[in-house]
Amino acid sequence: MLIQLPSGSSEPQGPQNADQTSTTFEAGLRRDLASSPIVSYDAMLGGVSKRAVDLTVALITAPAWLPVMLLAAGVAKVRDRSPVFLKHERVGYGGRSFDCFALRISPVAKPSEDGEQTVANDLPGKASRGVKIRNALERLPQLFNVIRGEMALVGPSPLKREQLEPMKSARRYYLSARPGIVGISTIIGGSGDPSQYKIYAMSWAPTTDALIFWDGLRSLFDRREELWNPSFERAQPKQSTSGIVVRRRSEP
Repeated sequence: MLIQLPSGSSEPQGPQNADQTSTTFEAGLRRDLASSPIVSYDAMLGGVSKRAVDLTVALITAPAWLPVMLLAAGVAKVRDRSPVFLKHERVGYGGRSFDCFALRISPVAKPSEDGEQTVANDLPGKASRGVKIRNALERLPQLFNVIRGEMALVGPSPLKREQLEPMKSARRYYLSARPGIVGISTIIGGSGDPSQYKIYAMSWAPTTDALIFWDGLRSLFDRREELWNPSFERAQPKQSTSGIVVRRRSEP
């Protein structure tokens, strides 16, 4: 932001003129700061330890997920000659833009309003097993984003710039974490609820990511109706070492 000092008059500046200039400058500074798109964010959530775990898991499991991704891409290409590898601009840690990769599985993809073929990061709780597996395959290329340091295995779903603008104070918590392949809104806050970012940031622990990742992986192969759906709440003192409470949903 460029701040220009107010130009003085041609008259010699005395004490009163200096006070007036100072007042004018302060008023202009407050006005400029109020209109500037300044967004604060905390230190990266999880720091070096979270990044090390994400990178290690992505590299060690590469011999497993890479052939699966290439096979799925080959099948999709045979079914439809359209491009199978997609990339969309998303906002990551600290407000930095990056290309979020995705794989097109469906022969006919329904584009969004801006023409993008979107890939959902939060699996719907009542989606069929086939839909969940397809969505998981579509997100496999995002492991390259993890290796590049733009995303994490678990974190907020990557958002567009225009989705970030209306979030107000919640932007601070979103920008303090790398977006995740496995989204958090299915069990924290709910899809579209900005409070999910604050809850995740304030309750984060290695066990939090492990629980979210395991629940997402388990749901891909669980054919039974989900009677156990973890939800996160702020813990009372001495109730949870990780700051979260995991509650079991009772049967209807």
